[in-house]
Amino acid sequence: MTKNENIHIRLEISKDSNTGVMNLVTRFDTNAPNFTKDETGFRWFPTLEERDFLNEAFDMIAKK
Repeated sequence: MTKNENIHIRLEISKDSNTGVMNLVTRFDTNAPNFTKDETGFRWFPTLEERDFLNEAFDMIAKK
């Protein structure tokens, strides 16, 4: 799908077995063009598609 070509992250939904709270975990592709690492740390500049993807996932979790 063309829209996903600019998505360089993976989202995982997990559920805490003690509290039942659902969490959204983001995994970054460290080889992606919008992810860098230098002596001060990591930087991620989300693409528009990544922002939409994250917003959709947060909306899904918030509805739960």
